[in-house]
Amino acid sequence: MIDPDPSPNREILTRLMRTCGRDGVLHVRTSGGSDAALDILRTEGNAMTTPVPGPTRKDIQITGIRRHIAECVTSVKSGPCGARSNAWDSGLHLDVWIRAHADEYEHKKFVKRTEEPVNVYTKPAQAQP
Repeated sequence: MIDPDPSPNREILTRLMRTCGRDGVLHVRTSGGSDAALDILRTEGNAMTTPVPGPTRKDIQITGIRRHIAECVTSVKSGPCGARSNAWDSGLHLDVWIRAHADEYEHKKFVKRTEEPVNVYTKPAQAQP
């Protein structure tokens, strides 16, 4: 599914992944846990205990090919046009679609976007030497 309005977090993540290279893996260290559950009583009346949290690492890995999409944002009577192109592996097709849409509807404003499918894997963090 294509997200028409990526959140700022997605833009930051995309920028970070591109600094690692197209097929890079971004390593993110996450916190080990929370003490919030310690005060919750169980039905037996005993306080919950949690195991000692271990540090984890989240690997974010690009799992597909970067896709290019164009969207018409020209203002019409009821708001922006919103017409979207197909998703292509190359940005060259976007220019052809934009020209065809502009010729047919006389629209002038477009936005180009790229998207990369990614997966997140959680692993125990390796000990630092």
